[in-house]
Amino acid sequence: MSLINTIKQNLVNIPGWRTNRKIVVFESDDWGSIRMPSKGINKELKSKGILVDNNDGWQLDILETNTDLENLFTVLSTYKDLNKKHPVFTFNTVMGNPDFKKIKESNYNKYYHEYFFDTYLKNSGKDLKPLWDKAMNQGLIRPQFHAREHLNIGLWLKDLKNNIKETRIAFNYGFFGLLAQTSSKFQNHYLAAYRAETPEELELIKEITKQGLDLFKKTFGFSSKSFIPCNYILPKELEEVVYNKGVMHIQSQRGQIQPDPYNNGKVKTVRRYTGKKNSLGQVYTVRNVKFEPFVNKNMDWVNHVLKEIKTSFFWNKPAIISTHRINFVGGIDIKHRDRNLKQLDTLIKRILKQWPDVEFMSSDELGIEINGSQLN
Repeated sequence: MSLINTIKQNLVNIPGWRTNRKIVVFESDDWGSIRMPSKGINKELKSKGILVDNNDGWQLDILETNTDLENLFTVLSTYKDLNKKHPVFTFNTVMGNPDFKKIKESNYNKYYHEYFFDTYLKNSGKDLKPLWDKAMNQGLIRPQFHAREHLNIGLWLKDLKNNIKETRIAFNYGFFGLLAQTSSKFQNHYLAAYRAETPEELELIKEITKQGLDLFKKTFGFSSKSFIPCNYILPKELEEVVYNKGVMHIQSQRGQIQPDPYNNGKVKTVRRYTGKKNSLGQVYTVRNVKFEPFVNKNMDWVNHVLKEIKTSFFWNKPAIISTHRINFVGGIDIKHRDRNLKQLDTLIKRILKQWPDVEFMSSDELGIEINGSQLN
């Protein structure tokens, strides 16, 4: 870790809530969302000059399969902390995807939603709900709300209707995660689900978010107590919307991006720290550890994470680990998935060895812990 990164890592841990307990939280985003449809389509898109979002690593992101999930659950079920709890992945869940067929049949005039368990069924022919339920009952995963779709629906639909070439080509392959010359002067992709640039867009996003949270509760039988906005972009006005649906804890990074739909969509970066509260009493937590092997497969991620956990514990902070779904799926590259699962296995083993008193928690459990300690 470079000197600059070391300084940053310490700074992120200085302010906010503290605890003498060794708490580790795995926050994992994007479960349920489609991204690259297949390895073959990836090649086709490249041949047509379509750029995948962010960088080459994101081309490995694909909808999870039953095998991907079973392999991850096998690793998590191997270990327990001092409270006999398994390492638990907070599954920040996307509740659905575009129904490309129906959208095209409407001549791009209307958006149609496809429930994510239906997406699984369509893609693999398998009903994965029992597998999710079993993992939840075993304490291996704890779903929380990410989005109804990981997609800025208003912007995407407008650009499809206006026949933006690259966007239409990608659509024809069932793909929306491209870098594109969109009709927005601020956005060069369609993944920022909550990026409202006008009051009208904000109202649409509010309604979509309410529907998503209702669908979450209907699916899992409980309200999502925490929430992570896509791309860490969240209009302030949306905090009350999710609060009214039961969200009391907002997962974040240190710099949360806040667009102002009443000021031409301009953004500002708002600094967050773990334990900070807004006027509604919602608590923010900040990811202070990074386990993202897809970013650099040659990096020693286990030792990197252990150093960041050590820094977190030095400042009496929970270690909140960011680790996206992309690291654990093998539909594009099985070696990528298996390599990362092996690193995760080694990481958990070494965490337990180095800190035998570690406690694994889900994000909503951490939020309750912070709120409870602040109320006493």
